[in-house]
Amino acid sequence: MMYLAIELCPNGGMREHPKTHELRTVEIGEWETKQDAIDNACQQLDCRQLFRGVIGRPKGKGGYVVLNVQEYAEV
Repeated sequence: MMYLAIELCPNGGMREHPKTHELRTVEIGEWETKQDAIDNACQQLDCRQLFRGVIGRPKGKGGYVVLNVQEYAEV
């Protein structure tokens, strides 16, 4: 299944593009399990897993939430 990561602000809100107001996303790729996608996202984005698909950047600089395409469509 395809996975995406939505960028989060340091306060936990989802970041949007300033002009289009679309969520800022990063494509993680096709993975068999969500945990595989999270592990790969941590390596790609230099983050560490915090809680159930939420990964954080060092020093409180925000992070990402990893979702599959079905979950992303619901957001």
